[in-house]
Amino acid sequence: MSASSAPERSGPAEGIRILYAGAAIVACLVGIYSIRDVVAPVFLAMTLVVTARPLVLWLNEHRVPKMISALIGMLVVFLVLLAILFAVTVAMIQFIQAMPAYADRFNQLWAQASERLIAWGVSQETISEWLRTFDYSRLLGYVTGVMSGVGFWATFLGSLFLFVAFVSVDLTDTTQQRVKLAAVRPNLAAALLDFSWRVRKYWIVNTIFGLAVAVINMGILAFLQIPLVLTWGILAFVTAYIPNVGFIIGMVPPALMALLARDFQTMVVMVALYVVVNFIASMVIQPKVTGDAVGLNITTTFISLVFWSIIIGPMGAILAVPMTLFCKAILFDADPQTRWLSVFMGGSLDLVGAAETVPPLEAPTVREDPLVEPEPDPEPAPRSAPEPEPDPGPDADQRPATQSG
Repeated sequence: MSASSAPERSGPAEGIRILYAGAAIVACLVGIYSIRDVVAPVFLAMTLVVTARPLVLWLNEHRVPKMISALIGMLVVFLVLLAILFAVTVAMIQFIQAMPAYADRFNQLWAQASERLIAWGVSQETISEWLRTFDYSRLLGYVTGVMSGVGFWATFLGSLFLFVAFVSVDLTDTTQQRVKLAAVRPNLAAALLDFSWRVRKYWIVNTIFGLAVAVINMGILAFLQIPLVLTWGILAFVTAYIPNVGFIIGMVPPALMALLARDFQTMVVMVALYVVVNFIASMVIQPKVTGDAVGLNITTTFISLVFWSIIIGPMGAILAVPMTLFCKAILFDADPQTRWLSVFMGGSLDLVGAAETVPPLEAPTVREDPLVEPEPDPEPAPRSAPEPEPDPGPDADQRPATQSG
């Protein structure tokens, strides 16, 4: 064996560790799926309280008692949630009251579409089968039933407000906890503080973009004289929290309303303007700004949207980015040996070698965890001593003379 050769690592041992990690992740996801009705409000409450944390710290700096500061932060979160809840309730009431008035118009459009299908060669039996399985009253009943699920939303909102109160009280003073965690697990402390900073940026950026897009959409709808402008503006604001596909969800209902209340040309113009404005804002500018703020690329954001929607249901679409940020902080950023995996989720290649740092004045400097012992370098193989040359004996000096003679 040469002196520079090093012993190779055991392949099966590394593969077994990967299998163990994968099995543990699957078990955790199954557990989250089984209690998703609890995970969603708890995690949402935690991120909302963290978002309001700068206000609490600012009040503490101005000599406001910590408990009062925590209560003020909790009340601010409550007011924001109540404002959104009130707006959504008003929008649902307007929608439910307005839709029955367009039943005749819907039936007229359906008859025209049936005639067009017959002209294109579709049989009357096929159209009759469609009519039996789909009609306006059933569609209206389904939509109103989904939107007025009082039991589900009452439970969810009650749990959310309750958890916001609990988390706000628990985060009244975290000085000692931060110091102890930074002393024992500095990388984990840095990763959690980095997560709080990034999730705060995410909610703020999404709220600003949501309000801007909602106002622009309401202006488009008012210009085209489409009914329920406020309802569709609130829908646009709420769907702005759904990454990538939120504007499509917020565009379909007002497009149908434009067809029912106005005509086909108005619907085409409305869809075109919606696509231009919302594509630029929601698919180009917002993902780029949000990605820079939270450290996730557009691909990771879309995959997280699909993944968390499957795991925790409809709220997973809204919590997709915060949940991904939390898992990234716990699984990747908190361990120097796995931090390089963050590169594939939108991290910077320049910071991999030096360990990615967190925003200034927000978290302690990331350093190598003293409890994680690196594997020692393999010791070089000892060089074997050169073999001694054989002793020529006493006749060595006489041998050349004999040969020359």
